Amino acid sequence: MTAATAIAAEVPLMVSMPGTPRSVPVVRHWLAEVMAAHGCSGVDDALLVASELAGNAVRHTRSGEPGGRLVVVIAFPDEVTLRLEVIDEGAETVPRPRDADWDMESGRGLWLVEQVSRSWGEAALRDGRHAVWADLESKRVA
Repeated sequence: MTAATAIAAEVPLMVSMPGTPRSVPVVRHWLAEVMAAHGCSGVDDALLVASELAGNAVRHTRSGEPGGRLVVVIAFPDEVTLRLEVIDEGAETVPRPRDADWDMESGRGLWLVEQVSRSWGEAALRDGRHAVWADLESKRVA
């Protein structure tokens, strides 16, 4: 086992966070650490997607209510893909990209996710929670 492999084995691939705006930069920092430990490329795009998905969970779902939480999961389905998934506590609506006016301050998050990821999607979970995921190109060099 190499030193990089040992470090990668110690970094958790799932984290549960309070559903507050302060958690979004913590999610980004955690993701950067995981990607560094695994020697992943594509960090900038992954951090953008993490910000958007975690931010949306906080703003638009029950995760953002008092006591709410969100879970972030990272998986490596193959040697060139990183899957980033944010599980929220559910909402009345389903996430969809929208056509936002370019002079508006918000409304383009899922459009950005769509632009930088290979694919993305959402799924309702049996327990009422909701998952939004994105597959990103990310080669592991370590």
